Amino acid sequence: MTVLFFVYAAAAAPSGFFDLGFVLKGAGAFQNGVGAPSVEWRGDTEEYVMYFEAATDAEDVPEGCANSFHIGRATSPDGVTWALDEAPVLTASGVAGTPRECSVAQPAILFDGTQWNLFYSASKLPNEGAATNAPSGIGWATSADGIAWTVVEEVLVPFVDTSIGLSSAAALNGVVYLEVAELPDIFQLSRPVGSSTWSEPVRVLDHLSVGEWAGHWVHGPSLVCDEAASRPLAMLFGGDTEGTFERGLGWAESADGVSWAVDTNSPLAGGNLDYSALNHWDVLRSGAGYVVWYSRTDEESGEKAVGAAVTDTQLGDPAPRACPSPWAVEEDTGSVDTGVGDTGDTAGDDGEDTDEPAESGDCGCASGGPVAGLVGVGLGLLLLGTRRR
Repeated sequence: MTVLFFVYAAAAAPSGFFDLGFVLKGAGAFQNGVGAPSVEWRGDTEEYVMYFEAATDAEDVPEGCANSFHIGRATSPDGVTWALDEAPVLTASGVAGTPRECSVAQPAILFDGTQWNLFYSASKLPNEGAATNAPSGIGWATSADGIAWTVVEEVLVPFVDTSIGLSSAAALNGVVYLEVAELPDIFQLSRPVGSSTWSEPVRVLDHLSVGEWAGHWVHGPSLVCDEAASRPLAMLFGGDTEGTFERGLGWAESADGVSWAVDTNSPLAGGNLDYSALNHWDVLRSGAGYVVWYSRTDEESGEKAVGAAVTDTQLGDPAPRACPSPWAVEEDTGSVDTGVGDTGDTAGDDGEDTDEPAESGDCGCASGGPVAGLVGVGLGLLLLGTRRR
């Protein structure tokens, strides 16, 4: 096993992203498309690990359910070339009365230094007369290897009476922070690493305080952590002006996980990524820059696919969602492959996926795009160099 040693420079807030186009499309058990990606860096195997949602085939929808999603997994050495696992890692239970009777969707992944944590949106049988599944809330599962999962059968954040959707988690100095979109605002829970006890949800981002561009609601939080920054926790989030898909993406930072300051560059305007067209997004640090994975409809297939975009900042060693890094050691004895990554997700009124066709963009790398630290660009995919120590 290669032992890794990470050295990070504090990353500045992004002002925009450059689109690389689609990097993962559905196949096999996920032939109905892939969406809502959530990505983590795995230091022991030197690879990116993505979890995503995919619609099941009609014959696999549990009886009485309107539809069903399962959660799959893919791995990549560079964030752009992905290998799909053959089978889902988490599926609906199909058991009457359980929170995930009908569907599991909108995954959020975190390795907290002790275990893998998978958060997801759970749904059950539709209410009488309803055409969509009834949201149960945000579920939680844990794993030693990120493949075999133990599900906490009671939801972590129950659905009450407002739309509840995508979650995201990061860890700072031994505390796990979980952000949850409960429209129109974003709420947060926390727990010490190794504990099963969570705090009560606290509102941390009020849509009315963000600005007119997010006056309708804020949603789709994606958390990262940078211990070298004065405000170590950062969040990429979406804001809608009047309705779904009338949106932009914003950036906020926090020193304590409670008080969040929205960056003045919100909503993001730089780069060439069409922020208004994204259905989901997820961000990771990469050296002094960031990579974002997103999902939207591929017009060629009509199915959802995952794309990637990067900042024009110097990209470098991948950074996990926990800081200090659980993969770091005191000695430098290995090599680090650097790569790319994204996601986010917006919940519909029933707590399920929302989607809308959109065009994929081209990478702006050739002129004014993200060229620093890159080895080359081929076939629309950004490949980052390997740094030997």
